[in-house]
Amino acid sequence: MKRLFEYNEEQLPLAIFEDIAQIPRPSGGEERIAAYLAERGRKQGFEAEMDPVSRNVIVRVPATEGYEDSEPVILQAHTDMVCEKTPDSDHDFCSDPIRLILEGDSLRADRTTLGADDGIGVALAFAAAESEAAQHPPLELLLTSEEETTFLGAGSVNADSLKGRRMINLDNASENQIILGSMGGTAVGLHLPVQKTKAVPEDGMAFEIVISGMHGGHSGEDVHRGYGSANQLLIRLLRKLERQHQISLAEIQGGSFRLALPRDSRAVILTRDDVAETVNNMKADFLQEYQKTCPDLSIQLNAAGARGQKYTSEDFHRILALLSVHPDGIMQMNGVFPGMVESCLNLGYIEERDRELYLETEVRGDYPSTIDDIVEKIACLAELTGASWETFDSYSPWSYDPESALREKAVAVYRELFGRDMTRVMMQGGLECGILKETIPDLDVISFGPDCRDFHSPGEYLSVSSAKRTWVYLKELLTALK
Repeated sequence: MKRLFEYNEEQLPLAIFEDIAQIPRPSGGEERIAAYLAERGRKQGFEAEMDPVSRNVIVRVPATEGYEDSEPVILQAHTDMVCEKTPDSDHDFCSDPIRLILEGDSLRADRTTLGADDGIGVALAFAAAESEAAQHPPLELLLTSEEETTFLGAGSVNADSLKGRRMINLDNASENQIILGSMGGTAVGLHLPVQKTKAVPEDGMAFEIVISGMHGGHSGEDVHRGYGSANQLLIRLLRKLERQHQISLAEIQGGSFRLALPRDSRAVILTRDDVAETVNNMKADFLQEYQKTCPDLSIQLNAAGARGQKYTSEDFHRILALLSVHPDGIMQMNGVFPGMVESCLNLGYIEERDRELYLETEVRGDYPSTIDDIVEKIACLAELTGASWETFDSYSPWSYDPESALREKAVAVYRELFGRDMTRVMMQGGLECGILKETIPDLDVISFGPDCRDFHSPGEYLSVSSAKRTWVYLKELLTALK
């Protein structure tokens, strides 16, 4: 198969990314990509090690001539990717390579996430190490696992394994931005005990409600873009039907991952009423509300096969009450950085389990106190509805450092290179920087990367021209860090 990118200086990170895309790397399954990267480093003559437990990889790259006495620089990226696909895709993320499609300046995948988050960061780090044109201090490539789920990799880093105290995180998606800090967060799992009872003919016919075609996206970085949530639309529709008709609930499911804005949801109801007009009226409302951000939104009401069970009436009302008042979306805007979100959450996953309904939510915030406050709200809802709950996969915020010398150098190099200033922002998502700063308190950290859009969705794409400019910038910055 013909390559999309060649191994030349201009396209080097893109060519490396093309190779990385051939290796399956779901969160928790990074063994193959970690082994590949460690071996790639060794073949270049670098010292490379892979931790078999965390699946982290560290590659140590000697300084180029004239930089031998410079302080080392850590180039950090994560090796795993979010695995989302369209309903008609049969892609297996555990065994299939990502099929890349180049359309003009956009690099995307065939009906799956692209994995530029953060495969392009890994590729940029290796490009800096392998380039014959780059000048740089000693480099430590820190490539971590499970960033998209548990932050296992970042949490497993030992401070003694790294000499550098200057770190460039390559996990950002806007070329002209320099990240000054990022949200912390935690996952919340809620377990609502429920019972089903036998469905009888008097309950009526079964109808499946399917909501699909929502935009999706990153549950933090895209929370302010008006992409909505298929879970929330389903909840609104069920509430309207319950108020206006005699219905029972047989099944409910929504979303696929707490870190991704839900694109699809479904429910099966039982009713003797004609509910088509109510559904069509709500459909018209939804299409109007999301005409700009979700042009492919679809709401369908289909006759379904007979269902033998339904939720008890009491549990149906408990489910509907819990879902209706469960917080979701933006909670508070940032008072220090105008226009930025300070705290938010995403009810990303609704799943039926044996005798319980399981909800999984990602809570994010710039401060531990606001994260705790949102978790307490969910805990109160759990207590009111008889549910249990737990938090897991927590990670720390990366707090703004007003004294960062690395940031000021990076901003100055960018201005000299491109003739404009970088935008300084706090990231509306979690980065590994906060965890690594806890491990190495004197670490000076910045984050940047090329233009990528629609992370955590099958619409994810990377700007090729931006990746090339970011590569030029990274080389200039490393040259300046003598």
